[in-house]
Amino acid sequence: MANIFFITEAFLKGNGIMNGNIDAAEYTGLIQGCAKSFIKKQIGSYFFNDLLTKYNAQTLSADEILLVEKMQFAIAWRLKSEAGTTLTYQLKNKGYQKQNDDNAESLELKEVTYLADSYLQKAILEELEIKDFLIANKDLYPAYLSTENKDSTIKNSCSTGNNYNEGVGMFII
Repeated sequence: MANIFFITEAFLKGNGIMNGNIDAAEYTGLIQGCAKSFIKKQIGSYFFNDLLTKYNAQTLSADEILLVEKMQFAIAWRLKSEAGTTLTYQLKNKGYQKQNDDNAESLELKEVTYLADSYLQKAILEELEIKDFLIANKDLYPAYLSTENKDSTIKNSCSTGNNYNEGVGMFII
C-alpha cells in the first residue's frame, strides 16, 4: 500500500482547499512532491520519514499530531498553488494543452499566476508557523533532534547558536 503524504482528498475538500468536483486523480501525485520538496527539507529527512511512517500506521503521539496538523495546511496550500497550472495546462500526447470546458471560461495565465502566488503566500505562512512551532517545542521531538536528522533547514539554520535566527536584512540600491 502506498504512503499517504499527510493529506487526503477528504482533508482538501473538507477544508475548502480543493473543490469537490475536481477529480482527486488529477492532483494526488502532486501531494507527494509538495510534501517532499518543501516540508521534508525544513524538518529533515529522518524526522519526515519517522512522522510519515507513524502517520500511515496511525501511531502518532499527541505532540506529533499537533505538528502534522500544521504540516497538512502547509502542504495543502503548496498543492493548491502548484495545481492551478498543472490542472489548466497538461502535457498530452500532442504537447501541452490548455484544459477547457463548454460551460466554463479559462483564466488567462496572468490570472492563474496571481492565484498561485496568493496560495503560495498562505503556504509560506504555514511553513513559518511550523518553523516557529518546532523551535519552541523541539524537545518534544527526539527524531527531529536526532543526529541522524542532518538535513533539516530549520535545525541547521541555528547550528551556530541557539536563537534560531536566519538573519533578515535589507538591500537598498
